[in-house]
Amino acid sequence: MLKTILIVDDSAMIRRIVSQLIQQIGHQTITAENGLQGCELASEIRPDMIIMDIEMPVMNGFEATWRIKADPRTAHIPLVFFTTLGSEENILQAKEAGCIGFLNKPICKEELSQAIHDILGTD
Repeated sequence: MLKTILIVDDSAMIRRIVSQLIQQIGHQTITAENGLQGCELASEIRPDMIIMDIEMPVMNGFEATWRIKADPRTAHIPLVFFTTLGSEENILQAKEAGCIGFLNKPICKEELSQAIHDILGTD
């Protein structure tokens, strides 16, 4: 079944690459270039999953995740962080914000496909 995945990243190249990989897997994507735009799209569209960068202008991934998880309309949406940051402090902060997992940059199709399958129960 086709799922909608929101990709929130300030890099246009990253958004394009991840979108293409997700579309190859068989799902549709929407994209946002910062956390504030991600919050707005999550509330408006209510995607099946969110992939969120941490370091972004306007609003970072932690703040965006807190807002998404505090909103009853979007709190149920599974969210994973997509980042090069992997310190213990970042992992703890991410889990406190409501993130359920991490994807490392650069991403590979197999890792992305497995994460989507694990979270959404799809191929």
